[in-house]
Amino acid sequence: MVNVIVFAPSPDQLGYIGDLLRKMQTAEVRIDAIHHFGSPEILNHLNHYDVVIARGITYRMLCGLYPGKHITHLGFDGTDILSALLECRETYHPKKIGLCIHHDGLEAVLPGLSELCHAELRLYDVLDEQSAYEAVNACRRDGMEAIVSGGTVSNICREQGFPCTYIHIRPATLERAIQEALNAARLINTERTKTNIIRMILDNSDDAVLALDETGHILEANDQAYRLYGLAFIPGWKGSPVQRLGAELTFIGSQEVPCRDGEEKLVTIGNQRYYVRYKLISGEVSGVGTLITTSAASKILQEERQIRKSLVRKGPTAKYTFRSIIAVNPEMRKKVEIAKKFSKADSDVLITGETGTGKELFAHSIHAASGRMAQPFVVINCATLPENLLESELFGYEPGSFSGASREGRMGLFELAHRGTIFLDEIGEIPVALQAKLLRVLQEKEIRRIGSSAIIPVDVRVIAATNVNIQEQIAQGKFRSDLLYRLNALEISIPPLRERPDDVIPLMEDQLRILAAGLGKQAPKLTAGAQELLCRYAWPGNVRELRNICERLVVLSDAADVTARDLRELHSFSCGAVPAAHPPAKTKKEQAKELGVSRTTLWRMSKRQEGCK
Repeated sequence: MVNVIVFAPSPDQLGYIGDLLRKMQTAEVRIDAIHHFGSPEILNHLNHYDVVIARGITYRMLCGLYPGKHITHLGFDGTDILSALLECRETYHPKKIGLCIHHDGLEAVLPGLSELCHAELRLYDVLDEQSAYEAVNACRRDGMEAIVSGGTVSNICREQGFPCTYIHIRPATLERAIQEALNAARLINTERTKTNIIRMILDNSDDAVLALDETGHILEANDQAYRLYGLAFIPGWKGSPVQRLGAELTFIGSQEVPCRDGEEKLVTIGNQRYYVRYKLISGEVSGVGTLITTSAASKILQEERQIRKSLVRKGPTAKYTFRSIIAVNPEMRKKVEIAKKFSKADSDVLITGETGTGKELFAHSIHAASGRMAQPFVVINCATLPENLLESELFGYEPGSFSGASREGRMGLFELAHRGTIFLDEIGEIPVALQAKLLRVLQEKEIRRIGSSAIIPVDVRVIAATNVNIQEQIAQGKFRSDLLYRLNALEISIPPLRERPDDVIPLMEDQLRILAAGLGKQAPKLTAGAQELLCRYAWPGNVRELRNICERLVVLSDAADVTARDLRELHSFSCGAVPAAHPPAKTKKEQAKELGVSRTTLWRMSKRQEGCK
């Protein structure tokens, strides 16, 4: 599905455009039409549209905001301008008319237009909202008796009571521009479908696969190649020459390092030897690129990989990579970059943030991009088990070591995660007595099963997460400070969703698409009103709440659109006013610093104030 949006030049054309779009819309192309005056906030929330149709100031603003997006110009021609000039003459009978539009080569035809409408014409260049106001003021200063213009200037004139005639676009011009945009949308849809098919084929391969164009630049990579070549740490890898991934790599057609179709070469990647096979991607007439397949060179490594894959299917593994994290917000993107750097280290990591912000997603991604990516990734939520069960889960137990224990005993999660990563979610909920045992494991890199005296060495990286204030837990004697210092060698804090509203719409659209596909339905689209409501909502449950709302929308609604009214029918949005996002309350320390007093003085002041109430 390709999404198209039309910015109607004027409100009175919305009806006609709507009728036109209903006739032209197809199963593969979705078209919306809106009208906005000035520079609305909606212009900053068009990432989910593939093609945009706009005119004048709006068109130029959008070209600057979305340089990579297909934007069709809805421009008027000489006939439209002449019609508006003649209408202005008939309506206001002016002797001087200000033509307030972008010049665009009109100076040459100005004398002819002036003669046709029997009035002195003067051009005033309009490029943006500021120049529109300047043009109206200049017309007033120069004694212009009326103005002919586009939408923005017309609205300004209406506000100021200045005679103005709006330049209408003929239906034929509108239809031609929309048809051009639809052709572009269908081409985008075709290319997107091809890309999705290629990605599915690539990701079904057990080997790392790179697709290159005829000049050796990277077109696509499957997940295995994404991990093997560390693409998470190579910004702008798509479109880069393949040699950027390794000097030994080449492509069919290279003049510097020639290779033939079907040729195999032995290369070193990360101190491991791999076979690289080059295959020509054939077009109808000639070769159009190279497919590079990379697999482990040693038969032993191949067998070990098959065994490991068998174990992974049965056991724990990371399900997400950094590709899974949707981050438009600059602060969130910064957190992702920090997490990528953390993945290259082997130190323990502490991830903090409110419930539902995506801490586990970051933990999976850090492991999947680390040197331990081929090893187990074990997850345990420390808040869901009582102390005695949590200890046996973490460290294992010997046969018959306690009532109800298995006769065979059990391997603990630290043993299961050997050479890999263990993710301790809700670490702040671990009982204090168990914290001492956990600290010893982290320091000594060894565990002892319940009921056993044998020491078992383990090589495990720990990623921990919490949604509670650990410092407050320490002050209350509920958490050991030495365990915190051991865990937070590297620390990252995930911002709540209310602090990154620009991530809301991309996250919603992604979840709607995934959930709808699971039910065999078409993903509904968010109207402009719905998007505005969603961006203003405070999201107390963060991304987890967002996903729940998406699930309700997909399950309950069969409509093609999700409107603001649909959202208000849900419990979360049922109140009259949507809660707006507010910054977190300042701590005593921060308040005292702002007032220039000590925390003790601030406490006394607050107590004195309470006594006066």
